[in-house]
Amino acid sequence: MEGEGAMGYGSCVRLLSFLYLFLLVSIGCRPKDYNLLHPLQSLPGICRESEIIDCGQLRVHWVAYYPDRKGLLPAILVHADAGGFAEDMEGICLDLAQRGYFAAAAHYQRLENLKDKSPLIPCRTFEEGATAYRHLLEHPRVDSRCAGLLGFSKGGTHSLLIAATEPGVKAVVAYYPLIDFEEWLDMSRNSFPKSLRLWVLRRHIMKGLRVTSWDEALFQIRTASPINHVPRIDAPILLIHGEMDHTVPVGQSERFCQELKAAGKSCELFIIPEAGHVFNFRDKELGRTAWEKTLQFLDQHLKRYPSSISSQRPE
Repeated sequence: MEGEGAMGYGSCVRLLSFLYLFLLVSIGCRPKDYNLLHPLQSLPGICRESEIIDCGQLRVHWVAYYPDRKGLLPAILVHADAGGFAEDMEGICLDLAQRGYFAAAAHYQRLENLKDKSPLIPCRTFEEGATAYRHLLEHPRVDSRCAGLLGFSKGGTHSLLIAATEPGVKAVVAYYPLIDFEEWLDMSRNSFPKSLRLWVLRRHIMKGLRVTSWDEALFQIRTASPINHVPRIDAPILLIHGEMDHTVPVGQSERFCQELKAAGKSCELFIIPEAGHVFNFRDKELGRTAWEKTLQFLDQHLKRYPSSISSQRPE
């Protein structure tokens, strides 16, 4: 996605940094356990590889797991939530590999500032944002006809933006993604004290974007929102959201799914009762329910060709 869209994405870097910083504060300091459902262990018949890929000023940290067997494999690229690293997703990738997938996770740095281990918004353009996905498609063990995306929170938003860039994406699972930044920052939808925090955040955004009015900032905000890229998204989408998510309200996913369907696209929304943000890294039972749905969706859309049909993981 070049031209106007690429420039708009680049101008959103500082904006989104502020937004995700606010999101992190909203989530609070409750601990997360990325391996709650996906223990990391050495298993026979599963290969692991890792590498660092430099593309322009973008550095991609890459780790992948896949079954050691003949034939091409359906593939999934995984992105963590805000503050997460590729290594945090290794247990998830291992789980997927046991089920017959080539599963890779990625996080990013800027070569201009390697002191920042995992910047909130490292990509300057949509083209850069798809770097890891394109690397996945080029891997000799991957069936490029059967590649999808899985992301959590910030990683879910990133996955949806990649799907708007790459027409060959076959499936996206986005857990509790932020869909519409403009709506999320709408002060009229929130009461005090959250409305005050949003006002302060708006002032920071305007300063970071070097604009003098909120209307001037809205263009960048809209460019960064998946809700405004519905016409470009062709992949089947599964949105998983907690009913009690107070960081990113479930209404964001509800409206996004409705707009995708109205545009003739495929979307399914799976709401987890009584679940909050990043619930799957904090509550084993709620997480298991969401993971079972995730696997069903991925199997349906990615295991479609003879070379990409794999046996299920033994229980």
